[in-house]
This record gives sequence, C-alpha cells and structure tokens, in this order.
Amino acid sequence: MLRSAGAARLGRLSYSVATASATMARMETVLAVETSGPLCSLALLAGGRWFEDTHNVERLHNQVVLGMLDGLVSAAGVDRRALDLVAFGAGPGSFTGVRLAASVAQGVAYGAGAVVCPVSSSRAMALAWQRQHDPGAAGAVVTVTRSRRDAYYLAAWQVAADTLPERLLADRLHQGDMAPDGLPADLPGVGDRPPWWPPDRAFADDVTVPARIVGELGLAAWRAGEAVPPAEAFPVYVQGDSPWRPAAGS
Repeated sequence: MLRSAGAARLGRLSYSVATASATMARMETVLAVETSGPLCSLALLAGGRWFEDTHNVERLHNQVVLGMLDGLVSAAGVDRRALDLVAFGAGPGSFTGVRLAASVAQGVAYGAGAVVCPVSSSRAMALAWQRQHDPGAAGAVVTVTRSRRDAYYLAAWQVAADTLPERLLADRLHQGDMAPDGLPADLPGVGDRPPWWPPDRAFADDVTVPARIVGELGLAAWRAGEAVPPAEAFPVYVQGDSPWRPAAGS
C-alpha cells in the first residue's frame, strides 16, 4: 500500500504520494533523478501525484538506482514510454553521482521520447534549505558541497516562499583552508560545513535534497522552455575542477 509523503523513511523501500501543487495542475508525467550526494532518490509525477523513493546509500547508487526506478514506475502504474520529462541533479556534486544521474536520465528519456532538464544541484539544495528550515522565510543562503579533500563548491541563492531560488553568485570551486575572498558576509550556509566556516555564522548540515525538489525545478524549467534533447543533457562542470591528477613526472 502506498504511504503518505510524511511516511517515507531513508534507508528502506517505501513510496510516498503527495498531491502536486497548484502550479503543477497539468497532468504531466515527470521523472526526477538525484544522485549527486549520499542519497539515491527518485520521484515520479503521474496523474497529478508525486511518488517518491529515497535511500541513503553513500557510494552504492549504481547498484540500486535501476531497481528503484522499476519499483517506482510499477507503484505509480505508468509506462516509462509515457514520460514527458526527465529531470536530474546535474551538480556540482559527486563526480560519479552526477554522471550516473545524467546517464540514467538520457537512457530513460531516449526510450520514452522525452526531453531532459539538467537541474543545478546547488539550486535544489537552496530550495531544500528554505523548505526544511523556514518555509515562510525569504532571504539568501550560501550552498557548500564538498568536492574532495580541501575543495568545496560554493554558490549563493536568494530564496522566498512563493518563488524558486534566484542565483546571486555562480557555482565556483574553492580550495584551501581559509575562507574565500568575496564570501557574502553574514549569510547562513547549507550543505557540507567546511573547517574555515566562521563559527559565529549559522550553518545547516542536516538538509537533504530529495528528487522531488529536482523534479519541481525541472518541471518549472521545462515550462519555461529550457528543456533539452537527451543528447544535450550534461552534468554541470565548474571551471578549474577535475578529479584527475597528472601522472608522476608528467
């Protein structure tokens, strides 16, 4: 039996259903994939309702995501070929995770004849922060996502209860053990708290980004004419970032 949205729990197989918001009144069929962080999360909008499945799997996303997709489609009672849109968390985030999401999105979209919306993972995090910490608030937040060792992706977003996040500062990669120049003063942070974050400044490290948020952002982008064919759906690349290291002596 399908459970309500509030009944979903991380780390166990469960599906949640919630009524789509008034801004999503049309009966589109949308799949969202989020694997850019520790969560492996899928959401499916079908018949005006959201079906969700989320697991905290760390580095096992590739082992569970396709099985989760089969279960979610079955629970919703839809045919994959009925999909109109596939949205995915495009990063910045885990090098492997964002590429897994892109490949799943491309493959499913090709099979369904659907379009794709790559969704900024930092924007999704900002929206998750606003909803999980103070749904009625308006303000700005710095998103922080660890890349590797002492490197972090940073961005800043303006959030409000009745609008989607607006970018204040583009995603950038910061390396080092000191706070970067130009970090907006007094703004709270969300994500992976770096050691150089000012101790007197608020930071939320308990925010999770479920695929439904990615789906809502992707649906809004699609309605704004920003969807792309599957062949053009790529992860976000932040200038200066690469997981590769030159070989010794090169």
